Amino acid sequence: MASSDNNPNNPPGFFAHLKQHHIYRVAAWYGASIAVLIQIVARAFPYFGWSAAVPAVIIILIAGFPVAIMLAWLLIEPTDPAAQTKWQRRHWKLGAVVMPVVIAAVVISGFWAWHLNQRHEVRLVAEQAAAQTSAQPAAFDPPTDTLVVLPFANLNGDPKQQYFSDGITEELTNALGQTTGLRVISWDTASHYRDSQQPAIGKALNVANVLTGKILRQGNAVRVIVELVNARTGYQVWADHYDDSLANVFRVQDQISAAIAQALKVKFASLGTARTVNPAAHDLVLQARALIEKAHSATPIEQALKLYQQAIALDPAYADAHAGLAHAWFDLTQFSTLPLKDALPKVRAEANQALAHDPRNVEALVALGYADAAENHIAKAKAEYERALAIDPSNTSAHVDYGNLLPLKQSVAQTLEAVQLDPDDVAAQNNLGTNYLDMGEYAQALAPSQAMMRLDPHSADNAFGLALTYALLHRNADAVKAFDLAKPTTELAKALIAAGRLTYQSLLDPNLHAEALGAVEALGRRADLDPTSMGDVIQLFLALGRHATALELLPQNCAASPVGCSDLSVNPLFIPLRGQPRFEALVKQYDTVSKPTASAAAAPASASSR
Repeated sequence: MASSDNNPNNPPGFFAHLKQHHIYRVAAWYGASIAVLIQIVARAFPYFGWSAAVPAVIIILIAGFPVAIMLAWLLIEPTDPAAQTKWQRRHWKLGAVVMPVVIAAVVISGFWAWHLNQRHEVRLVAEQAAAQTSAQPAAFDPPTDTLVVLPFANLNGDPKQQYFSDGITEELTNALGQTTGLRVISWDTASHYRDSQQPAIGKALNVANVLTGKILRQGNAVRVIVELVNARTGYQVWADHYDDSLANVFRVQDQISAAIAQALKVKFASLGTARTVNPAAHDLVLQARALIEKAHSATPIEQALKLYQQAIALDPAYADAHAGLAHAWFDLTQFSTLPLKDALPKVRAEANQALAHDPRNVEALVALGYADAAENHIAKAKAEYERALAIDPSNTSAHVDYGNLLPLKQSVAQTLEAVQLDPDDVAAQNNLGTNYLDMGEYAQALAPSQAMMRLDPHSADNAFGLALTYALLHRNADAVKAFDLAKPTTELAKALIAAGRLTYQSLLDPNLHAEALGAVEALGRRADLDPTSMGDVIQLFLALGRHATALELLPQNCAASPVGCSDLSVNPLFIPLRGQPRFEALVKQYDTVSKPTASAAAAPASASSR
């Protein structure tokens, strides 16, 4: 009887087929080969910096095992004569199909391995760079022309006299700001670094020079002790002390400014002979400035206004008193119901009086710019701001308010300059955030909005600004939390914060809509709404979808505070109102962003420009 293995009618079994195609031999050789290759790859590749490719190559070699078995089955000639004829008929066809596939697989696998290695090398370089950066912090190398004047110590020992030493420091800061070749950090920011370590302040503000001092007032005499320190090295550059009468305090400030300019090798802006001042009038002006600096309501501003008037009564030619009074009249319109149209003639009159006695009085020039911009004299206002900046390039208010009259990109440049000179200036941060919102850069507006809340948590308006920014970023839960950061000090501010929180909660929970609307409507009926607070109420009506009500209130708000309407065409807050005839009429009347050359009203930086 013939063997069943040789009987064509009785095909061999599976394992016999494997034997015929030499599958066992191929499996053994392949296994031994990849074992050797894996050892070679694991040892050799790291030597060439290809460590990331090792796992990929090992995976490819292991994955190639079933491919090798399949190719052996298809391409190796079987030992059975009956199977050979069939194999010969398909051998070349299979080879023509399989070989290109194998070649493509090898090429793709090689490229994959190379790509993994490149990614590894890039990641390795980045990790090394990060490690070096963290291990070696950037060297402190501030611009050589930068200076900060820290609050001078009060040697009188009486805390009630702190306003005097602070006032002298602020005046000296302003005088140094007029020195050509120096960029001086604003007093608003410097005042927050009282009793801080000099090297830390230099690094925090990125300034090369730090001026410290002490002031002693005894009767009608004053002693000023000053020291200039290099913030990079911590070494003293210059020090001196000055004794003079209170009437000659401006002469002392000029002497200090000239000595610092000489020490730093920059040109001193000589203003001629320093005028004397009535010591009592000067003291009243310093008290008034201290009140306004911390004002969050109308009461301290009204007190400051009276102090300025008393100073002028004592010294009618005192330019700083007239300039301060001009600002106080405008500030009162922002914290009370005093109409802007009633205050502007007084602002203009006092500013002109100051300039008549001192044509280089920067504070008066800025105040006059306020009035001219608000009365639609845009070209004159620009000229006044430019003149102010030519005299004092470090004046933050001039940069911010000049930016209000410029197209957006130019406005951002002016505002960034202001923020660099005075990072803690709320008005500068407000305008920067508003500019970014107007440009559609909502994410960039977040940092200035957060800074405003941190710098002045007592202002309800700052919470509204932060909430609006979060809402535009579709972060309504964070918008609600913005109101939790506020620390309102007046009944009106407390009511605004409560209504604001409830309104943004209603955006998350529509069941609260009716309650929120009732709270906002009650706010709108209050008789003590100042222009800034009215702007906040309009924001809430828009958030609640009451567009018609918001549009009813907007003309009154624009008239009371034109700066809030200077960007109507681009401010995202007013998107729901665009296209409505009444709103477009307001755009034509007040907007300075879309048509910077057109007649439009503007207002100073101390007003909200949201």
